[in-house]
Amino acid sequence: MSFPIVDGVPPGRALLGSRIRELIEASVCADDDVDFAGAARQVEAVTAALRATGGTSPLLLAALEGGGHLSVNNPLEGPGNPLAPPLSWTRIGPSGVEAAVLLGAAHEGPPNRVHGGWVAAVLDHVLGRATAAAGYPGMTASLTIDYLRGTPYAVPLTAEGRLERRDGRKLHATGTLRAGDEICATAEAILVHFGADRFPVSTSD
Repeated sequence: MSFPIVDGVPPGRALLGSRIRELIEASVCADDDVDFAGAARQVEAVTAALRATGGTSPLLLAALEGGGHLSVNNPLEGPGNPLAPPLSWTRIGPSGVEAAVLLGAAHEGPPNRVHGGWVAAVLDHVLGRATAAAGYPGMTASLTIDYLRGTPYAVPLTAEGRLERRDGRKLHATGTLRAGDEICATAEAILVHFGADRFPVSTSD
């Protein structure tokens, strides 16, 4: 199976993703006296221009220095996807992975705290990266999240994942999400291993 691969993240896609991400954040925090209808017309015009270029599959992989790939439009790590929170890998290796994450007001659930669904999504993604980095890419079959405290937004977060053991095709992984030294949530997951040819992933440090 072949995948569309480019050399590095296309800067234009990353810039557009970043600007739309800022737009989303600004829109949820805007005062009531904003001309929302006028802003919507401007957004509509840009949307029409982008849509006129035609539609392609969102799957686009960027080759990384040192090997491996980054999914440009992935909703958790993709710099080209406005839905993705700023997430950057600080460590990817067979012993585990670590990522720096910044969630904003657009991800709020309880007042001043991140929605639990986003916490689960970040941890799910990190656990998937962890098993892949260990040489066993897989898809999540079950995911258990323990929310130890509310996760604040607009502060740096650290997500970690590790493959604990393999039982045939079953992969057992654990992870944490921290704000500073405080653990906000922990995760346990079972993933089902599939061949690396199904999707190329980074296994580099």
